[in-house]
Amino acid sequence: MKNCRVLVVDDDKEVRRGLFEWLSYDYEVQCFDSAKSILSAINQLAFENGPPTCILLDLQMPDMNGMELLNQLQQLKIIHPIIFMSGNANQADIIEAWHGGAVDFVLKPFSAAQISSTLKSLFTEIAEIRDEDSSGSSAGKHPDTPIPITSREAQVLLLLGKGHKQIEVAQMLGISISTVKMYRNFLKNKLNLNTLVELALFCDEHRQSISALVNTKAENQD
Repeated sequence: MKNCRVLVVDDDKEVRRGLFEWLSYDYEVQCFDSAKSILSAINQLAFENGPPTCILLDLQMPDMNGMELLNQLQQLKIIHPIIFMSGNANQADIIEAWHGGAVDFVLKPFSAAQISSTLKSLFTEIAEIRDEDSSGSSAGKHPDTPIPITSREAQVLLLLGKGHKQIEVAQMLGISISTVKMYRNFLKNKLNLNTLVELALFCDEHRQSISALVNTKAENQD
């Protein structure tokens, strides 16, 4: 998977070194020692047109911590999946990370096999999403629908708008919770829906157009 990229952001030199050595066999790996260092490199990282990317992000760093960096990246419309890492996170930290948009959370110390398995599953999901987006760009969008989302994103949007929890959406669509989180982040970025209230109101206002996208997907599968 050398066509996939992992960005490691951690102030611990040994963690950065270990992850680089473990992951470089399968991925393009770049390491950063702080939130400031990756933000300084944003323009060189070609997020918009670059390879599929995952960010391994330490939760507790000096100056700007992981959650603060996540918020900065979201403001910059950088929506690549983020996996948080931490050696002493409490339950509140983990809940905040999930609500903030992280797709996974791993506790230190972790093994090479654990992090490799997590990344393999994630990049497989990203590939599936890209395939759906590619087919959706031609078959998934309705000519009378101005909403710039794919059929699958429309399915997720409708279910979340009806009040279903993300775990319920995952079960109903037969996908993983991390995939639902990625779709939720895509919707947040594309439609500027930052809260569940905004999402529900958008669904109520545009339900017919969103349903048209979902129905188009069903028609293409028949």
